[in-house]
Amino acid sequence: MEPATAMDASLPSSQLAFQISTERLLDVFYENYWAACPVPLPMHHLNQRRLNGNHGLDNLLLVLQYVGSVFAPWTQPAPHYEAAEKALGSTDLPRTPWNVQALMIFATAQLHTDRTRESRRSLDKATSIAMELCMNTKEFAVANGEGSPVLEESWRRTYHFLALTDQHFAITVNNPAYALINIPNLADLPCDDELYESGNIPPPRTWQQYDMREFDDVEVVYSSMAYLADISRITRYIMKSFIETGVFNTVFVATVDAKIAVWHSLLPASKRDPMRQDGTVDEVMFLSHLMASILTMSSHRPFSSLEYSFEELTTSSFSPSVPFMDAPKKDRPIHTARTLKACDMQTRLLAIPCAFERHNILTGCIVATIATAQIAACKLLDDHALSIARDRVRLSIGYLNAIGQFWTTSATMAKEVRFVARSALTGLPNTMASQPEPAVEVEIPRYELDWPVDPSVQVDIYAGMTIPMDLDAQTMGYASSSTSTL
Repeated sequence: MEPATAMDASLPSSQLAFQISTERLLDVFYENYWAACPVPLPMHHLNQRRLNGNHGLDNLLLVLQYVGSVFAPWTQPAPHYEAAEKALGSTDLPRTPWNVQALMIFATAQLHTDRTRESRRSLDKATSIAMELCMNTKEFAVANGEGSPVLEESWRRTYHFLALTDQHFAITVNNPAYALINIPNLADLPCDDELYESGNIPPPRTWQQYDMREFDDVEVVYSSMAYLADISRITRYIMKSFIETGVFNTVFVATVDAKIAVWHSLLPASKRDPMRQDGTVDEVMFLSHLMASILTMSSHRPFSSLEYSFEELTTSSFSPSVPFMDAPKKDRPIHTARTLKACDMQTRLLAIPCAFERHNILTGCIVATIATAQIAACKLLDDHALSIARDRVRLSIGYLNAIGQFWTTSATMAKEVRFVARSALTGLPNTMASQPEPAVEVEIPRYELDWPVDPSVQVDIYAGMTIPMDLDAQTMGYASSSTSTL
């Protein structure tokens, strides 16, 4: 789609504005969204392909322009959304991998703008086409790459991100099953974004090589996308195991712990901190580390002293995974400590100075869920530790507020986290400035959120906390099975 020219002067002003803005919207997409979802061709390669007459990008371009319009203050998203929806809703939509990309990105945007039913339809169509095309196979990328290593790389990334997106949709509604859960992911592993952008694509590495990496004499650094796919694979293991066995006990949690520990221990130094040496953020590793944190928190919290409040269990935009179980009292302090450690990791990640809105929008649900665990932790704390814990809650709310300026679901999450916090913390000592009235929205300045904290430093603000050992004497409880959901 080319920029509007002077010949468009006879068009109505609204239509003219729509045509003029579309080209710039692609720039906005790549500036604000691509790094967190680096699936479409890098911009230089995309523009090169657009020079070809039969490029197949029409629907994808409409979606990228719509997402760009969400971030652009000088245009309204509505006409761009309608254009993309009409194109992708066609009954004769071509069954191409380009449209899998378009539908996947569009479904994610729909989900996070409160279009839940529409997002489900878009994602179902994306997974259906991907399965028809066998995009999960090793051979697909080369067979459909048109001799271009960059295009082959894009197809590999498409399937890995599609599997992650399908998984994310299931998690948001607390459903352990999703369409691709039993589909083997045989696609080779993507390379790092720098190589993808430059076009210097190395021979792709395989899952077999990745799973034997601990035996390599020389450390091999895999791509951020590979480590993200692996943490998604651990998530799949948890969800699939629960479906097959219905068991969620301390033995199962120990297995999950071991898998996450292996993932962490085999990360090379360059992947342990999402902030790169040049000050930019590796958005894919940022999401990967947040996913590792939520897996740890969700596994241990049911066995911990961090109670699930009624308000937390009734949220609509996110909800905790609370297994049907009667949690034993044994080792409860250990599980509490590990839950708090996951909260600590999230805080270090959110404290990285950067533009919050450029993080992957899948992170909103993770941040909101861990924030409720932080709120529950406040009930165990006092004095300085309580003050710091409340700052953590504020940071999580500030993060959701920031991305909620663009994605309405995140704004709803921020509102619901504030509701949970008000309900839980009203009776606690006020260690900060006076709290606002419930109806007042709080705008937290950016300089209060960009804390100069290096997430690679082992900072544990709960170090001085005494975890209650005589739990019978505590008022902490667990949600009954009648109110728990998975």
